[in-house]
Amino acid sequence: MKKVLSLIFVLLLTVPLIASCSGGGNRPEGTENTSGTVGTAATESEGLETENYAMIDEYVDDLVSSVNFKGWTFTFIAKEDSWNRPLKEEETGVTESDAVYYRQRDIEELFGIDIDYVTTENGDITADQVKNEVMAGGTAYDLAQGSCGTTGQALLNAAVIRQVDNLKYIDLDREWWLPSLRDVYSIGNRLFFLTGSLVRHNYCDASCVLFNKKVTSMFGIDDASLYQCVRDGKWTLDKMFEVASVIPENVSGTGTWRYSEPLGFTYIMTSGMRITQFDEDGNPYVEKSLPIGVSNLADKLCPVLSDDTQTAAIKYTKNESVEDKYGVESLTDLFVDNRVLFKFGYTGNAIDLRQADVQFGILPVPKESDSQKDYCSYARMGWEASVYIPRSVQSVDFSDVITEAIAALSDKYVKPAYYDKLLKAQSVFDMESRDMIDIIFKTKVYDLVPLYSGGNFYTMGSFLQALEDGFNIDNSQLASSYASNAKVVNIYAKQLAKAVSKID
Repeated sequence: MKKVLSLIFVLLLTVPLIASCSGGGNRPEGTENTSGTVGTAATESEGLETENYAMIDEYVDDLVSSVNFKGWTFTFIAKEDSWNRPLKEEETGVTESDAVYYRQRDIEELFGIDIDYVTTENGDITADQVKNEVMAGGTAYDLAQGSCGTTGQALLNAAVIRQVDNLKYIDLDREWWLPSLRDVYSIGNRLFFLTGSLVRHNYCDASCVLFNKKVTSMFGIDDASLYQCVRDGKWTLDKMFEVASVIPENVSGTGTWRYSEPLGFTYIMTSGMRITQFDEDGNPYVEKSLPIGVSNLADKLCPVLSDDTQTAAIKYTKNESVEDKYGVESLTDLFVDNRVLFKFGYTGNAIDLRQADVQFGILPVPKESDSQKDYCSYARMGWEASVYIPRSVQSVDFSDVITEAIAALSDKYVKPAYYDKLLKAQSVFDMESRDMIDIIFKTKVYDLVPLYSGGNFYTMGSFLQALEDGFNIDNSQLASSYASNAKVVNIYAKQLAKAVSKID
């Protein structure tokens, strides 16, 4: 999408309300289209519409003219906090809700349909409801949404979702879909997950480093030099260690920490490596023994991340509570209280922290060394919500075309709301951070491993936990722990590939 001044996006997201039309549950036959057009429902930017928005409108208009599902109801199932539905079927002044409302309103008016939402408590329940419906031969759900590591894993293993890279109306080359979908989400060279502009997690999941501006001022660290270091491609782990070394080690636990909330195995991906490999048939697996690059990286990071005089972290294996260890309710409180220089986290943290009384800047996670060509911003697939088309739906074309329309109009409404307004306009304190956000999102990378790591909605599984502990707590047993867990992970991966092979 072309860059547009933030004022444009603010105006775009406060456009006048047009009531969405309701449709019945009957499913008429025939192919003649009698619905509205984008020109009468979706162009409310008061002369500020960009060329890209015009392209989206024209594209959706073509979709509308290709089908006739007037009077149908499209049912979208997801957990309650997924933001796949507006708070109300009207403008509320809440950026996230209004963006989804505009998207819903346009689709309902253009296609002459209703969009209905079914919400659940979590992704596990979403998966169970979809599995039960499909196995009973029902067609209640047209689209499901949930975490790849939980909902997606369960639906794949049950073989109750459709292959999506061979559908008539889904165009994976369009900018509203994740560009690397085929490369990182495919199993057996087939794709079953869709993600992109239509889910908010895409704007909240990229790994990053936040730095506290009061702390940099206190210790004479030049903010501008940090940003320039990133631009010059010289923002590395060694450089970060060098910058942080001006802060004395916090032996008493009452002073300032250099780092907080280490990201664990995330550094494998941000260093340019990948955990998942693919065999000649396109099926995933992990190496049987710990890769030397991972071992060297753990040797470099663990002494820093496990040293609680440098890094504030909760060692979950020791069951240490935040309150007992640091006298605060959460590690984020340390950053808000200006007691941490670098906080490792995700871009969604920037949106949340903007509501707190703390000034910060945003940087990519450092490169492993100068020899690394590009920054890599890992997006944890366990957190990355995707959408799935159930195997039994009232019409494949209906699910297909409406899903594509939702994705396209998300590029017009949801992406500006999250990326341009919440993240790049409201969540930053300087223009340099906006540039950093662009760098972070241009270098997002993924890894399929949460799908077969043995975890669930609440845990990463023993394989990923071993990597996490090896980077954050103790790397002395990492090689043996990796090898023993890799055997189990590869069994899960084979089971997943076998389940996928049963999907027609």
